Amino acid sequence: MSGRFCLLGSSRTLGTLSLVACVALTLRSASALAQSATDTPLAPTAPPVAPPEPDPPAPAPSVPGPPSDAPPVIEPTPAPTPGGASPAPTPPADGAAPKSEPPAAGSAAFAPLPEEAAQPAKPAAAAAAAAPTHADAAPSAPPKPVSHAAPPASKDDDSGGLLGPFRIGVLVGTGLPEVANFGAQIKLTRFFGAGVNVGVIPTVKIKFYGEAEQKYQEYDVYGHIYPFGGSFFLGAGVGYAQIDGTLFNRFTVANQSIDVTSDATVRTLVLTPQIGFLKIFDVGFAVGFDLGGQIPIAPSEVHFNTVAAGIPPELADMIKKEYINPNDEKVRHTLETLGRTPLPTFNFKIGWFL
Repeated sequence: MSGRFCLLGSSRTLGTLSLVACVALTLRSASALAQSATDTPLAPTAPPVAPPEPDPPAPAPSVPGPPSDAPPVIEPTPAPTPGGASPAPTPPADGAAPKSEPPAAGSAAFAPLPEEAAQPAKPAAAAAAAAPTHADAAPSAPPKPVSHAAPPASKDDDSGGLLGPFRIGVLVGTGLPEVANFGAQIKLTRFFGAGVNVGVIPTVKIKFYGEAEQKYQEYDVYGHIYPFGGSFFLGAGVGYAQIDGTLFNRFTVANQSIDVTSDATVRTLVLTPQIGFLKIFDVGFAVGFDLGGQIPIAPSEVHFNTVAAGIPPELADMIKKEYINPNDEKVRHTLETLGRTPLPTFNFKIGWFL
């Protein structure tokens, strides 16, 4: 009997101890939870990180790129120094948004995000930085097109002919004292020309120069200077003028007719200054005129070739003295007057140039 009571007492004692131990563990756990709740605040739920937005399309060269809408890059706060003093915060740049300070690094709830998630705006920022600005993207001005248009046609005869600026042609004309003239001319440049001219006067009788009939021929070479490169020119020629004089008379001596023909020639060196206008069209047709004068310089001796027909031998000396010599003097007077007198000149010419 006493043994049963002892066993029963032991069992109750063990139960009581177990209950006390359970209560103690429960209280300790509750105290630990309370202490943990006091020391560690509840971590707020971290917002989900949005995936990086796709790169915006590059702006047109003439339109500046839009500003980036990505959030500013948040850099983690550097860890405290071993001495316990935290470094001074870097002041934000002008115009930059202030950086938010994350909680202490010791808290697991506010641990810094990974580098990929913390900097989602880097591609957009890089694209915006790579996009050209309005000033840089402005395309350079296109090169001016090279004009191959033909130069305007010249109003004067400086456009050149078949041989370029070298032109050669023939001229014919009329005027005074030369009733007819013809020749050739070349233009080496717009400003210089040269040529030859032949002028003739058919047999005429001009009372001003005497009773004899005159026949005139003139040969000269000349040069023209075109001071303005157009049609107006100044020039001069030099050559020889040959004048033939003829006088025919019929005399009656001793019931006999005698024909006396006094024929003489004189040559003189002449200088011919000129001023004029010669227009040469692009097709080659030329028209012009000139004014000037023939100035005799050195007349030669008059050479006679007198012919007398029907002179009786016994009357030869008397006929020569009374009829032939006076007839020759009339011719000489005409030639000397014409060969020593300066003559005004005027010529109108037309021609064709290559």
